[in-house]
Amino acid sequence: MSLSLESALAELCGLQATLNQLAAEAQEVEEGDEVEWLAQRLLEPDHCTRLSVANLGGALAVDYRGSEYEGWGEFLDLLGQPGIARHIVQLRVSGPDEGTNGLKEWDFASLIAARPDFSGLRAFQLAISDPGDHNQARVAEDQLPALIERMPALRTLELPQAPEPGFFALDLPQLKCIRTGGDWRTRGFIGHLAEATRLPALGFVDFTDSSAPFLSLNPAETPEWDSTSFADYARLFRSPVLERAWGIRLRNARLTESEYHALAAIRPKCQFSVVIEPPHVYVSHWESTNFPYRHLLPFG
Repeated sequence: MSLSLESALAELCGLQATLNQLAAEAQEVEEGDEVEWLAQRLLEPDHCTRLSVANLGGALAVDYRGSEYEGWGEFLDLLGQPGIARHIVQLRVSGPDEGTNGLKEWDFASLIAARPDFSGLRAFQLAISDPGDHNQARVAEDQLPALIERMPALRTLELPQAPEPGFFALDLPQLKCIRTGGDWRTRGFIGHLAEATRLPALGFVDFTDSSAPFLSLNPAETPEWDSTSFADYARLFRSPVLERAWGIRLRNARLTESEYHALAAIRPKCQFSVVIEPPHVYVSHWESTNFPYRHLLPFG
């Protein structure tokens, strides 16, 4: 189906009225109470699901901010309609710190099933959780490879977690920058990246290691639920992938000072930086056996 840029823009902009109506229905606003409800709703605009669309002059930048439930399905349905996705050059998804059982999970199953044409997409950015968030953002299990497969021209990729190994079977010849947020699982990302052969343009990697050592004193059951080993980092630094790259940033790696220096020595011309921003721990949990907290007290 051929759909003009102007028509795609109108369809996307028109969705906001639907999102507003869905919010009213979810709150069971009765007739005559609309004005009062709207006034109360606008006191906290960050909790209002919204869709922002900009015509960049020949392509669209689309921002969805809101719930992973209310309005999310309608947004995905619209993206999956023939002719919409191919006009989008940037797609960003985010939401407030809300969720269920400590998780904010984005489920893309319906969009994957629709097989949209994201052939023009250059930047796909799913918001990464702040270390202070109560709800960890993530994409539903095993969906990222199938979703990113529809985006062959990506140049920038930001994800709330490391993708599954199937990601490395995709051809992404233009991907220049990838950033991953951190949850408990690394999914073997660094080890797989060291062996990658389909990312010829990758120039910068920003990887967040497992949060497990900062959230539990119990040993991990499997390697992908634990911090990345120095051996895997060393393999990456020696690989052609990092030989071509200009920079790498490691967040929350469980490495010693000497190990950081050893990695830097392998690639002295590569800009290598380190960030420590572990997840928060509630003070009420500090004395519990399973919650380490000393990393929060560098000054004693």
